[in-house]
Amino acid sequence: MSPIKQLLHRNKHVIGLAVCVMLFVGLGLIVVRPQPERLAPYVSFSADVDGTKGVIELLKEKQAPIKTWKRSWSELPASTGQTLLIVEPAAPLDGEWAKLFEWVERGNELLLFSRNLGAGDGFQTERSDALSGTATVMRQEGEAVVERMAEVAIKQRITLEDGDIELLRDPSGVIGVKRPHGEGTIVAAVAPEWLTNENVLKHDHFELVWPWLVGDGNRTVLWVDEYHHGYEETPGFLAVYPAWLVSVCAGLAVSLLLWLWQRGKRFGPAYTPRAWTVRRGDETLRAVAAWYERRRFKSEALAHQARALRRLLLARWGLPLEAAPEEAERLAKDRLSEAQAVKLERLLRHAQALERGAGADGDFVERTREYGEMIALLEKE
Repeated sequence: MSPIKQLLHRNKHVIGLAVCVMLFVGLGLIVVRPQPERLAPYVSFSADVDGTKGVIELLKEKQAPIKTWKRSWSELPASTGQTLLIVEPAAPLDGEWAKLFEWVERGNELLLFSRNLGAGDGFQTERSDALSGTATVMRQEGEAVVERMAEVAIKQRITLEDGDIELLRDPSGVIGVKRPHGEGTIVAAVAPEWLTNENVLKHDHFELVWPWLVGDGNRTVLWVDEYHHGYEETPGFLAVYPAWLVSVCAGLAVSLLLWLWQRGKRFGPAYTPRAWTVRRGDETLRAVAAWYERRRFKSEALAHQARALRRLLLARWGLPLEAAPEEAERLAKDRLSEAQAVKLERLLRHAQALERGAGADGDFVERTREYGEMIALLEKE
């Protein structure tokens, strides 16, 4: 039997398990393959063929002040100089149209692209005998009339009324119109498909709609309506209360916080009470001393403190380790009080006795305290 066959024979269970796992994973991917999210048509953030993300992204590149509107038209901001872009809205309420026209009348602009302009939005349409397909569209550009190619997929045409300005016309009738409304204007067209990602670059669709979208440069903001495409922005819980009530409550809350701050205790740095540290130091020192006494290490402990005192005198005053206690006392009189100098001389004599092998005399705790106090005093020099 060849080496390859031997290897396969020995590992046939492993190979079989690996094949089963791969089949299971493959079938799972086929059965439960995630489907991409399907967005509604004419949505400004949809990259599908029927979305309008292309022109919106181009407007953003041109630094247009563009924002998304996801609320009812009755809640549009009251300021002027704004523009609202609506592309094929889905079943707006009649009351919303009235609120929208009031908003335009105050000095704002409406860009409306819809196949059904006669459904409550103030425009009259008529059915023509036009065939769907490519046609020549005439556009008024200044004093000249420019012909461009476009595809109009609807037979409805706009009926001009008094004050209307014709913008676009094909052989079957008016496609786009501009209508003054109070202090504002309405620009409407029956070809929303021109703005879709699939069609915006076909024929001359882009050239026909771009001047309306870019405007004259005096807009404060360009709102893109998504509320009537099914995308709603849920207002916060404070939105149900009047603005004056929210302001009053906020002022009262700030006043309450300031009052509590003034009445409350101010906390500074945390200081450890001196009484606690002294008491703690005494207890620790007595505990250590008791351990040394039990272990009969009193002489060793005092000798260690004596050596520490000698080294500190060398570091602070330059006094040699073998210097006599009297010499240390003379130096100490220039730096310490008389009592402290005498105490230092006594401790050094005691240190000499420890070095000669003499036992620890007197109260061990008291002697240890004296060494500690002298060491602490010299460390502050």
